Amino acid sequence: MSGQLTINWSYLLIAVAMLWFPRQWLRSGGRVMKKRRKPDGALERLAGMGARDPDDKSVYLGHEFANSRNYVDLFRALAGSYSLLLFAFQTGSEEAARLSFIIQAAVLLGATLIQAIRFDGRLNFFAPIFYFVGMSMGASGHYPGLFAFALVLAINPIIPNPRMFVTAYGLLLLPFGLVFGTDLDLLAVNSALVLLLPLLSLLTKRPVVIFSRKAKPSISS
Repeated sequence: MSGQLTINWSYLLIAVAMLWFPRQWLRSGGRVMKKRRKPDGALERLAGMGARDPDDKSVYLGHEFANSRNYVDLFRALAGSYSLLLFAFQTGSEEAARLSFIIQAAVLLGATLIQAIRFDGRLNFFAPIFYFVGMSMGASGHYPGLFAFALVLAINPIIPNPRMFVTAYGLLLLPFGLVFGTDLDLLAVNSALVLLLPLLSLLTKRPVVIFSRKAKPSISS
């Protein structure tokens, strides 16, 4: 390929498989080991557990932290983005580096659309929160992704819905990425991909919902 670009196909295919694996495919195996666990006291305080107003559409973190599939999402996104960005390509020139960056951005874009959008008779948008955290840790470094997530958790009680939760996370990646010296191109792509979900939701006037066992839009924007 032009400009001394070497593709390590094994790493690239592993990355694409982990990043593009649809979340809903995890459902069939998840029912076998379904077991309810309550989060510990610290998570309960963070998530604001207790009596819940039926009109409250905010992200219920107690349920999110108790969902084992969210941790699968986090680690596969983290491992996939690391494999894609660090091992899948070797470049020997600026032209090759630009080309590899374009391919990497395209793969991450495809991953974001696959994880966040479903069409089953109508267009639905889902908030893959833990997936976004894992992808951000791989693309923008551990600290920006974790610090941005921690701050969004802290202010979650005043965040009204999943769309605003994702928006806050995408925006907070930028200052934390700058503080920790993240590559600006990767930081910009990472933040833009996270913010793409709420943007598409606004443009189509469709809510962003949280994953549920029956994919019902019970928590919406």
